[in-house]
Parts: sequence; C-alpha cells; structure tokens
Amino acid sequence: MTGFDKNKIHVCMVAVSNDSINHAQLTELVRISRLIIQSYLINYRSKVLHLITRNGITITDLAYDCIADAFGRNNKNKFYIFKKFISSLSQDISEIREFNLFLAYKSFLIKVADAQLSKLYSQSDPIGSKILRNIKDVVRYSDKFKIIKNLSGLNLVVSNNDGLVDKPAFPFEKIMTEFNMNSNESDTNSLLNQLYQVLTTQNDYRRSILLTDAVLLLKKYFSAEMNNTYEVNELLLLSPVHNDGYEEFETLQVKQKVENYIKEKILLDYFVKGKINKEEAESIYLTIRDIINDWYYGVETKDSLYNYFNAHNQLEKEEYLKNYRTKVEYLVKLARDEFANYLIKEI
Repeated sequence: MTGFDKNKIHVCMVAVSNDSINHAQLTELVRISRLIIQSYLINYRSKVLHLITRNGITITDLAYDCIADAFGRNNKNKFYIFKKFISSLSQDISEIREFNLFLAYKSFLIKVADAQLSKLYSQSDPIGSKILRNIKDVVRYSDKFKIIKNLSGLNLVVSNNDGLVDKPAFPFEKIMTEFNMNSNESDTNSLLNQLYQVLTTQNDYRRSILLTDAVLLLKKYFSAEMNNTYEVNELLLLSPVHNDGYEEFETLQVKQKVENYIKEKILLDYFVKGKINKEEAESIYLTIRDIINDWYYGVETKDSLYNYFNAHNQLEKEEYLKNYRTKVEYLVKLARDEFANYLIKEI
C-alpha cells in the first residue's frame, strides 16, 4: 500500500475538513479509497471474501459499499463520518504529516471494510453467523481462549499460548482430521473444549485458528441442516449467480445438476417422510426450479419467494409464512450454495 499518493489524500482530507472539497478532489479520493479497500480485502481477508463472493458480490461491489458508508452525508450535505475521523486525529489535520495521515486513513477504511464484511457475512451465512455469536459468547467467559485481531481478521487463540507463535499456521484440513466429528456434544462450550485439546496437544503449529475456520469446523460438525428456521435476505438469495467465464452448455449442465439435487432433497427429506403431500412437493419444486432458471438467465422475474411460490400454489401470504416459508428458504439456500459450488469447483 506504499504506492498511494499521500499528498493527494492529505489535500483532499484538508478540503473535507473545511467543506471546500471540489468534484475532482472527491473523485480522486473515491478512487484512492477504493484501491486501498480492494488491496486490503484481496491481501488480508480472502477467507471471508470467498464466503461472500460465492453469493454474487464482487470485490468491487464490496469496495463501493464501503465507500458509500465512509462518504455518507448528513442532512446538511456534510461528510459527517469523515468529520468524526478527522476529529479523532491526535493533531490538527493541516499539521499532521502526510505519511501519518495516510496510516490513519488506511486504518479508518479497514474498520469500515471490516464492518461491511461482518454485515454481509451475517446476511450470506445466517447459520455461520449464529455459530460465530455463540463462540464469542463462550470465549467472553473462557480461560482457555481469547480472540485477537490482526490483518487477516479475528483469530481464536489459546490463552496460555507459549512459545509457538513463530510456528506455521495449523492447517484446517489437519484440524478436521484431529477433531472428533462423531461425538455426542451439542453445545458450543464442549466443542471449543475439544478444539482446545486439538490445539494444545501438538507442538508443530500455532495454537490458534481463524475465527471463520472455527465457525466452519462447527458448521461441519452440526451440519447445515441443524436449523432451517433462520431469517434470510431474500434479495440476496434471488440475485443472479455470476457465471462469468463459463460457456452456456457448462452452466446449463450445472443448472440441471442443481435441479436434480433439489428434486431429490424434496423427495427424500419431505415427501417420503410424510411432511408434505405430492401436490405440495410439486409446487415447492417448481418454485425452486423457477428461481434456478432466473439465476441461469441472469434475471429476477419476481421480487419475493412468496411470489415465486404463489405462481404454483395460490395461498394467502399468512398461510405461506406459517406452513411453507422455512422449507422454501432452506431449499433456495441449498440450491444457491450448490449452484455456486459447482461453478467454483470448475475454476
């Protein structure tokens, strides 16, 4: 990040501070800010970024969302968030050294990016977000773990971490093999105790794990079907799945695979078990198929899951919410994940 024009940042921020920034300066500050955010996301937050970009959000989209937050204006058309940043500096902005201002501004943008990542992670992975909250709650009162932040994000670190900080990171695949995925434990505290044993009974790797990897580990333990009653962001679920770089016949094959996968899930998980009848199974399948078709063609023909469902089973919205909503949301989430996974596997 040393290649950015620190003088331009200084000039632009001084202009912001005295409300004299012009259009050219604002455009340049947006450009520099976007590059700083993108550099941070690509170099340090690739783990979380992967989870989010699976849902059709590009790095550029995310960078501009961060900029929209940072460049927010109040009802007087003032950059109130920038003003708060400027007032937090240890020196008057006109006197602070350009390099020190650059470091402070970069830190400010990183905080904005981390907040945006956290929000999007919660929207794109509701189950993972719930597990993340549980882990944080347990660690808050734990004498075995602490959470430490660095440029790669939040890390779950053994509290009495002695002498292994210079060791390589513990490979996630190896942690998976050491972790007992078939135990009968069901609470987060017990599972973190098991993870503690895995980390502390070896001396080859650091006794820490990325918090996102800890979430993934517990997700794999519980399985994604542990709870299908979560709230979802329908706009995110219905947005097109990006398939740039693939031939039409390739995405058609993926579409057909996902449709067959969903048909099998409905048959085995709901119809065979007597949870729904034949007509209900057919209407749910046709609903998901319509949504998959829209992903394939890159369009959004309806604005809600209820409207997709209502095209095949005309019910009052209250009845849909009571009897079908969680099933449809769960299956759409599975279909979207499967669609994205097939495309990612081919890269």
